[in-house]
Amino acid sequence: MKTGTKVVPAALRVAVAQIAMTDGDREANLDKVAQVLCEASARRADFLLLPELCLTGLVAGDALVGLAEPPGGPIQQAMRDLARHHGVATAFSYPERGENGAFHITTEVVDKSGTPVHVYRKIHLFSEENVWYQPGDALAPFSLWDWPSGLLTCYDVEFPEPARQLALAGCRLLFVNAANMEPYEGVHRTFVAARAMENQIYVVYCNRVGANARYRYRGNSLVLAPDGTVLLDLGLDQEAVQCVDLEWQAIVQARVAYDYLAERRLLRQDSAYARCGRTLGESQ
Repeated sequence: MKTGTKVVPAALRVAVAQIAMTDGDREANLDKVAQVLCEASARRADFLLLPELCLTGLVAGDALVGLAEPPGGPIQQAMRDLARHHGVATAFSYPERGENGAFHITTEVVDKSGTPVHVYRKIHLFSEENVWYQPGDALAPFSLWDWPSGLLTCYDVEFPEPARQLALAGCRLLFVNAANMEPYEGVHRTFVAARAMENQIYVVYCNRVGANARYRYRGNSLVLAPDGTVLLDLGLDQEAVQCVDLEWQAIVQARVAYDYLAERRLLRQDSAYARCGRTLGESQ
């Protein structure tokens, strides 16, 4: 659709898969993801977002060494084939073994033909993830049917800078895959709402459910509109695959009265500190 000379992206139907995974069982997880892709295709979804490490669950030690793959490994190829078979663009997460032997929590985005369009390595590692994994060091938007999009993973969304950096680079749709555990299942709702509202973008957040020997995952996956409206809420503990249609006009409408990205002011740090110091000195 065109408005004047500007192309307005068509509506995008996004599927969110709040599912349980079997930690360490790649084949069982791949079978479940294949079922989810079939369901998303039946619902005519354009894009499917899966939880963090959806193909292996959270693994460390010998399990990580055995399951991690280099770029272009067999599990990635299997997912590319599934996306092509079902005609659904997909974001899937797996443990990656880098060229230098370091492990990353990596997400690959493929289009509906199974062609890779984006790779993201989790930047902010949480707790013991720092023992086994190395953080990524790159952040960039990618395009989905003319929708400038971005991707973050779990703990990343609790920091304002990555989402803002992506928004300033043009991102208007932010995907967040997660494996956020109890007792933090309510915390991410606040952060997701904040990232949507402060950047006036869509945020699609997908968390896993179920439990392992260490953690219980509660779900609470949701989709937020650019004005903070909750468009989709998958609730606690239940497995579910649901779709939501995203309209570009909602982004435009959210910025009619005010535009945070356009109207923000950045003061020079030395000037800000100087004024702060004078104010503190005068108050003593």
